[in-house]
Amino acid sequence: MDFQIPTGCGEFLSHYSRDLQLRWSHAELADQRRFVQEQIMGRRWLDWSTESAALELLQARLLGTPPNLSASNEIIVLAGPVAELIEPDWLFATAAARLRPMGKLVGLIPCLRDNSPESRCFAEFAAAHFRAYSTAEELIEMLREGGFDTEHGTASFIANGSFIEAVRRDQLSFRGFRRIFDQLGSEGYDPSEVGWGELRFSASRRFDEDVPG
Repeated sequence: MDFQIPTGCGEFLSHYSRDLQLRWSHAELADQRRFVQEQIMGRRWLDWSTESAALELLQARLLGTPPNLSASNEIIVLAGPVAELIEPDWLFATAAARLRPMGKLVGLIPCLRDNSPESRCFAEFAAAHFRAYSTAEELIEMLREGGFDTEHGTASFIANGSFIEAVRRDQLSFRGFRRIFDQLGSEGYDPSEVGWGELRFSASRRFDEDVPG
């Protein structure tokens, strides 16, 4: 299937920096930074968490060409807007091809805890209004299929109640999530019951012939 830019991509990117401070609390953002710093300390790493990286990777995905990056990186940090704009399986395969054998992919990827009725409906409405979101279990399986083995104790779902509250209070400049919540409510679901959060992980690139790229 051909890749399509998510609905509202420009709006999402233009408001990302401001909304970031509302979607995560100060404590949650600090915890994210600590996790990443622990993984990259003293290593050569490539940052895919920035808005400029998101634009570069979006262009590569649209054109069907790999981004102009070397394949000698020790670590790639996958977070920020690109983690919500491009399918994770493509990102994982692209990262695997640009890491040294046994290099690491460090990720913070917004996702759903499970397939509860509320989360399942959120995923369906999100796919129609913005883009598809996976569950944490589905992301871990995509990592394996993309050539990675998660390191023991580092792949975990972290709940994010700040996001739910920011959308419910209509605080975000990006309106896509508000539309999803409104549809959830109209269908009789309580948006506060959506299992929203992020998969936080550190995964090593396998060194075998099955690795994509």
